[in-house]
Amino acid sequence: MTIFYPMTDKNLLRIGFFGVFLGCLISFSACGSDSSSSADGDFFSSNSQGDDSAASNDGSSQSGDADDSSTSTVNSNGSSNKKNETVSSNEALMEAKKVVKGTCGPSPEEIDKGDIVTWEFYRSEGKVFDQIVAPFVWTLSGASKETLQGNGLNSVNVRYTNSGKYTAKLSVDGNEVECDPLRVQGVPITVKACKATSGASANAGETISWEVDAESESKITEYSWKSSDGEVKFDGKKATMVATGEMHKKSVKATVSITNADKTTVDYTCEPVTVIDPNQVDIVIAYSNPDKTKSFTAGETLVAQYPPNAVNCDLQCTSDGDGTILEVNGVEYVIGYSKGITPDNCTNGSAAGTKISVKASMLINCYVTY
Repeated sequence: MTIFYPMTDKNLLRIGFFGVFLGCLISFSACGSDSSSSADGDFFSSNSQGDDSAASNDGSSQSGDADDSSTSTVNSNGSSNKKNETVSSNEALMEAKKVVKGTCGPSPEEIDKGDIVTWEFYRSEGKVFDQIVAPFVWTLSGASKETLQGNGLNSVNVRYTNSGKYTAKLSVDGNEVECDPLRVQGVPITVKACKATSGASANAGETISWEVDAESESKITEYSWKSSDGEVKFDGKKATMVATGEMHKKSVKATVSITNADKTTVDYTCEPVTVIDPNQVDIVIAYSNPDKTKSFTAGETLVAQYPPNAVNCDLQCTSDGDGTILEVNGVEYVIGYSKGITPDNCTNGSAAGTKISVKASMLINCYVTY
């Protein structure tokens, strides 16, 4: 016997809840899960694979098809990956609503030519479900697939066969996004060294110089220099910078960017240079008695000044150990627990106010005897 239930509002509500529950069991991602999954897996088309669309990094589906071409390599950073190239979905794109916004970029940011990279979208506005149904159109200049599209296609894998710097553009839900750049490396560049040819330290007003030594099987075509510490002037593999008072006690560095004919580019940070401004004073030397509160910190270069009551230049320096190296105004002395020094720039009879730069290999205490 068949029993018919009256179609009351209460029974209709029960049927509706059951339908939603059944739909969630069939396709969990459609319920807005925010669980993460790797972007390195294959991408399956919602056309060819039914409802088994892959989860995105925030739970949205991806509707690009998987290409037969794949790669399994260990890249220059030492990480192993296996990825399939993405192809566009054949489904019609949904209508753009302009509610999904975010940023995009490559992962990793640098690969070797011939490898596959993943371009990913990172949602900042809009809900998970909005992203699942949003139209994605990727424009990837220089890639194996220069245009890829699909609904919810928030991540794509493409191959680059030529080295160089590449950018990507994304139209997501009708909003245009400029992605962070990708660097594809070709014939490698080896940097042997980048030395501070002017020395490990410089006074304010002096010129700091660097020179880089690099080689490659592909001809090196460009050297470009920069520093966050000041203006760098350069000509090829050599660069200079003028030390200033603002750099006092600072370890100044420069970075050189080297490019070869195969468009490989490497960045290298050169040896640091410590800058001292003799016109500034870090410590006033104790007079006639060691003052442990004014000890010179090991490894740090500072400017010391003779006290107002100093007449002559006899500087006594003591150390807790034998064989301490002390550098005064660029002249090295070896201290056997204690040593008397007369700095070159100090004049007997008028020592008061004289400034000297001091650096020690161990903790040092200096004082003026008379």
